[in-house]
Amino acid sequence: MTPRHRVIASLGVAAVLVAAVLALRQTDDAAKKPSSEPVRLTRYAAESVTLPAQPAAPHAPSSVWSSDGRLQWMPVDGASGYEVSGRLVASPETSGSGRADVRAVDAFGQRSLPARAEERPRDDTWRRAVSGWMDDFDDTFLQRRYHLSGRPGCVNPGSGSNGRLVIDMPCGNDTAVLRARSLLQLTDSDELGRVAVVTDAAGPRGKLVLDLVPGTPDRVGPIPPADAIRVVVDDSVAPRTRGAGVLHRFEVVLTRSGVRVLQDGTQIATSPAVPRWREASVLIGLTPPPSYPGRVELDTVGLSASVPPSTAVTETPLVAGTLRVLEPNEEAPGIGVARAPLRGAASARLRATVRLGDGGDVNGLVAQLGSERVPLRPVVSGWSGAQDSELTVAGDLPASLLGGEGPDSLTPFVLRMPGASQAQVLESYLEVPGESQEKLPNVLDEPAPVLPVMTAEFVAVTPAEATLVVTLDATTARSVAPIAGFEVYLDSGRIATMPMPGGIGGRHELQLSLKGNHTVEVRLRPENPDAQTDSVWLELSRSSR
Repeated sequence: MTPRHRVIASLGVAAVLVAAVLALRQTDDAAKKPSSEPVRLTRYAAESVTLPAQPAAPHAPSSVWSSDGRLQWMPVDGASGYEVSGRLVASPETSGSGRADVRAVDAFGQRSLPARAEERPRDDTWRRAVSGWMDDFDDTFLQRRYHLSGRPGCVNPGSGSNGRLVIDMPCGNDTAVLRARSLLQLTDSDELGRVAVVTDAAGPRGKLVLDLVPGTPDRVGPIPPADAIRVVVDDSVAPRTRGAGVLHRFEVVLTRSGVRVLQDGTQIATSPAVPRWREASVLIGLTPPPSYPGRVELDTVGLSASVPPSTAVTETPLVAGTLRVLEPNEEAPGIGVARAPLRGAASARLRATVRLGDGGDVNGLVAQLGSERVPLRPVVSGWSGAQDSELTVAGDLPASLLGGEGPDSLTPFVLRMPGASQAQVLESYLEVPGESQEKLPNVLDEPAPVLPVMTAEFVAVTPAEATLVVTLDATTARSVAPIAGFEVYLDSGRIATMPMPGGIGGRHELQLSLKGNHTVEVRLRPENPDAQTDSVWLELSRSSR
């Protein structure tokens, strides 16, 4: 059994709110039913507990329609989520097509009558505006068209059976950045250029960042270069219009009077910024919501006009002996890299992205490969030297490191800079001329449904009473595992059961009449008797001070 965490609230005359801390708890074996039967709970309240009253079932959804790979409908008052042909979701839209039946589900698990979706024609007219370069990810040789920046093992690209790029991020708190090798090229018309991206990254608590940057940076961090145009779409932009795991089309339209940002053809943001460049790299930053595991999908990328890469390259990742940028004469660890990728290469380039510290002379940045020191220079102008800025640098390797002659490894491999001041190496790799043969692996189309996140807290606490608020939030889940409800235990004795058969989430207030000090546990009960669940522990301590 995993350890249970506790939250203590000390109360004097006034009440103190108690935060919720989650801890995994294995469902009691004795309480399990056979795995073929879903768990069902019976409403129960001890004399000291008042449960919330159960309202009438919610109304059926209205204006239900399907098109462009998604189902949408108007939000229903009092609904905590929706059931779409047996699949549970928290938002009033989901991925899908056809004439699906949609029911509203309230916080007690009650269903509305079904509403059937109306099919609408697919709209592909937007493609004509970005026909200069279009990628629907039918080709699994991703490296030929993009550089992908992300923590190895934590940002894992794959190919879905539906022809989408799928990026799984199992470590949490990660961002994937794709740099298209084809550059965006502006025209002389009133609409200078346009970038279109179809993705689900901007769903609840997720983020899509589009950076248009002259040069070829792999990532630009929190402070983009001076001439860059950055577009951020998250919960602050057109809120509550995007569901988890649902694809939407985002277009950045560059004009002589400024920038317009469109979502599915509707304008959601503007800026007076006008590009001062003719060509720029397109960086696509994808951050999933803080759920485990994280996943984003990318369906299409399109540019109105483009400049193809001058040469095809194959990348070989290099891991520095230390991720800290060293001073010019600082001792280096005796860790190197294999020279195999260079044996048959007529030329090679080393690229690296560093996170700057609070100082350092970037003009003196070099990579040490064995006895050679290769100067590295920024691949973008107007970069920021502020602390935590991210800067991509590159340098051509000398002929002495190429060809069949020479050692099997180059030791050490480190980056050095005068006044390095805690600068860090975020990534480094070799580019060798030649078409990449690396293919994406196939991945599962959809992860398993997940339980809502449960939190609990005491509010309005007096010496003799307390209100316990239990919240079940499934906003970031692509699909939700149904729950049977939750139970409340006071000093290890059960005092309340709230059934929510087939529930999705919601907010419940329980009134507790009790004095003194107590330990309260709230247990989430999934419908699946074999599923691992959550507990929230609260300790309420009253004092006389």
